[in-house]
Amino acid sequence: MTAADGADGSESGPDSGLLLVDKGTGMTSFEAVRRVRRALGGIRAGHAGSLDPFATGLLPVLVGRATRLVRFVALGAKRYRASIHFGQATDTDDHTGRPVGGRTSLPSESEIRAVLHEFVGEIEQRPPVYSAKHIGGQRAYRLARAGRKVTLPPVRVKVHALSLVGFEAGTARIACQVGPGTYIRALARDLGERLGGAAHLCALRRTAVGPFRVEAAGRLAELSDPAAARARLLGPLEALAGLPRHLVSRDQATALGHGRRLPLRCRDCRPGIGSGDGDAFRVAWTRAEGETRERLVAVIRATSDGWRPVVVWSRPRLCRS
Repeated sequence: MTAADGADGSESGPDSGLLLVDKGTGMTSFEAVRRVRRALGGIRAGHAGSLDPFATGLLPVLVGRATRLVRFVALGAKRYRASIHFGQATDTDDHTGRPVGGRTSLPSESEIRAVLHEFVGEIEQRPPVYSAKHIGGQRAYRLARAGRKVTLPPVRVKVHALSLVGFEAGTARIACQVGPGTYIRALARDLGERLGGAAHLCALRRTAVGPFRVEAAGRLAELSDPAAARARLLGPLEALAGLPRHLVSRDQATALGHGRRLPLRCRDCRPGIGSGDGDAFRVAWTRAEGETRERLVAVIRATSDGWRPVVVWSRPRLCRS
């Protein structure tokens, strides 16, 4: 494990990094994070992309000083295995909601396959009414539960891939790879409507976030043991494995540590994971002379006047050999 470097040049201790959790059903993501915090003595923690209570699978949890890296881990594409049941809509777009409307006819397997490609790429998606989106400073799901009418505008999301894995008794098993902000519940709803009927999500398992796979995650029963949780912590550089890396010299590391920009060369401008407006993030790292351990220096972003440090991890004193 790579220890996190403190802002003042000191080590921030072993309880800082990324913990991969395999969340079970019936639990909120907040509760899963709360249990991780309790196992690690109350240290601060945050997740990189929530899962609905009925959903299972990979929940990346960043703890300690590494919570500063949550947004970069959350940028990674997410993979899911979804089960979509046709013939009935619900008010939540999943099986936990109340049925709305009548029963509709079931599509055939060939009909489902024929339209999946229409949902791949950059698409307009209307978020579920029962979602964490804000309306006038309040969560949409709170308004919906209070009986208020909720209208959410569509947003642009990216679906990298959809494939039909199986179809039986009106339920389709779909493999999905999607970008941040995509609701699989909404995909299920829209797929049903596209086929002239209705559908809702009846099961969901997240299998990957960026380069991280659920097979490498631990269940909460195991992670409730502090020693087991600490043994599974990944260091800050490992937590940022989904971002391109940018090796910097000692002098460049010192400049970034002071918040200064680095020159942007044309060959640095290859597309990467972006913040939206073409700004590509990179991981600036270095290795001091005589050392084998790689050190995270900063997360940087390409701007018109150079690489700008977005999060500084190692201050100048640690960047000197």
